[in-house]
Amino acid sequence: MARRQGTVAAALTGLVPATAASLGFGAPAIAPLALFVLGAGALTAAGRTAKAARGVGEGNEGTRRVRNVAAKLALPAVAGVSALLWPAQSGMLATGYVAGLAGAFADTAATETGPLAAGRPFLPRWGAWRRVAHGTPGAMSPLGAAAGIAAAAATAAVAVLPDLIGWRAAGIAAVSGWGASVLESLIAPTGLGRSLGHEGRNALLSVVAMIAAVLWVGRG
Repeated sequence: MARRQGTVAAALTGLVPATAASLGFGAPAIAPLALFVLGAGALTAAGRTAKAARGVGEGNEGTRRVRNVAAKLALPAVAGVSALLWPAQSGMLATGYVAGLAGAFADTAATETGPLAAGRPFLPRWGAWRRVAHGTPGAMSPLGAAAGIAAAAATAAVAVLPDLIGWRAAGIAAVSGWGASVLESLIAPTGLGRSLGHEGRNALLSVVAMIAAVLWVGRG
């Protein structure tokens, strides 16, 4: 809060998914959620001065508001509630939960890290690529892509350590989360992406990541 990473209302909103996840999956569910929250805050703060000097920083200096938190954490919270109601499916739902967080962290890591790279990022357009300015919706850079992959993998790995999910499920969650973040970049510059807006695309990312992971695990 003191570092302007989020409003008080946003912080209180963040308690909802934390509570839902704890009730549905137990204390181990806090590990990947904490990594996302703390990691996203650290990446937002990293290089803030450099970004501002180059004119590539966020207009609100990365301050998270209620709608930002809800867009990225509402679906993982639903997974926690669902596990509480249907405990027999908790393993599958836990994988979806981690995938949603992996996708959210991958998106944040790529967005916050990409502008620190030299040169202009590329905008993927379903087979065609062109250079654009930092901050363009959907723009990607090699550094941002690498940060996204690392964030998704770290989120999944952290979920294994407290025995929330196994390594196979972690791999599924990481790939599903990162893949959803790439899909979000592809959709962002389209008419659909513009109509959804930033929060809408974040919510879509969570939906795609979680559904992909759950279906993948369900196929055995």
